[in-house]
Amino acid sequence: MREVITTANLIVGSDGATTAGGSSIGLSTAQDRSRFNNLRGKSDLILIGGNTARREPYKRTPIPLYILTHGSLRLQPKNQLVKQFMMPVADLVSEIARNFPPVDSKLPINLLVEAGPKLLQEMIDQGLIDYLYLTINHEKTGENQISVEKLTTTFKLAESQEVGSCHFNYYKKV
Repeated sequence: MREVITTANLIVGSDGATTAGGSSIGLSTAQDRSRFNNLRGKSDLILIGGNTARREPYKRTPIPLYILTHGSLRLQPKNQLVKQFMMPVADLVSEIARNFPPVDSKLPINLLVEAGPKLLQEMIDQGLIDYLYLTINHEKTGENQISVEKLTTTFKLAESQEVGSCHFNYYKKV
């Protein structure tokens, strides 16, 4: 079984909103998208939940996309790199550790979680997130607010940077 290093990425508005106009894209900036693409470039696969699959543009991804959902309806059928799962999130992380190709590699698997707040908080509560990249856009507000304080309770702030209207925070699990 291989080690899975789990990194999450999330953007929120100044009010803790996770979406603006129904999508996280409404909160994003050019600097945030650059950071986002940089994280993808260091990852082996992406994990999202069913709500994210329905709301965000995941028709193409540069790496495999795993969708964790509660329903059997096929999501993102045009993405050739997608696999859909219906199981507890901890079981899926174990499944990735056992079976993500190449199975015989000794290198860790870098899992990037781009899930919405519900799945992300569930993974944090279960201790499944090792690193958290959190962008706060101070100029935007929206809907689906979360508590940043609750989200980051089990993390230590390792790095913080202000770029334009965004505050980029990097956390490590305590």
